[in-house]
Amino acid sequence: MKRITSALTAMLLACTLTACGTPKNSSKTYSEVSGDAQKSDSPEDALKEVYAAVYTPDSGEICYKYMYPGLTIQALKEQNIYDSSIEQFNTGQKDYVNLMDQQPQIVSIDKKVAFTEEQLAAANEFFAAISAQAGIYTRSSNFNAVEGYEFTCTITDQAGQEGTDTECMVFLENDGWKNIPYSLEGMLNVTNKFDEDELIESVTDTQEFNTSADKTE
Repeated sequence: MKRITSALTAMLLACTLTACGTPKNSSKTYSEVSGDAQKSDSPEDALKEVYAAVYTPDSGEICYKYMYPGLTIQALKEQNIYDSSIEQFNTGQKDYVNLMDQQPQIVSIDKKVAFTEEQLAAANEFFAAISAQAGIYTRSSNFNAVEGYEFTCTITDQAGQEGTDTECMVFLENDGWKNIPYSLEGMLNVTNKFDEDELIESVTDTQEFNTSADKTE
């Protein structure tokens, strides 16, 4: 189950969701999220926080900081589309979570597998790929994944049913923990389809950014 991928897709379909149903439980309580765990020493804490943030209203900025590298966020700000993107995310998020019976949760982290050096390099390509999806074109060499893990978790979904979820957390140098909402295999499937040289060459007015401290969050 690709939890965040499906959730974010649903959030962007806010109008459709609103038309299809009414809130099932307006008295739900939500987790408190701050974004602090993104810079912690614990990938487990970061994973739990981003999981909670996806299902906590008005947490769009926290979710973006876990999804995108800091230089990508800075570029979105420079193009004056960051604030509107967060606003759109939060609007869809509210409609999405209000349709749930309860807030999904991580019950337990059952398995943790460290990335190899090759997989860390692939993570850099993944962040270049998702940056391109956001309209920010930059090379994977602008990112430095120094630590990464694949986690397999037991979760409860919006109906309270137990299931499993497998995804990854990666620490980018000078940037903190980032969430990759795929298994290692899923991440590699994304990067295998991504040709950054072909993309960079095909884009007009390509914007590339360095990784200096003043360009990161």
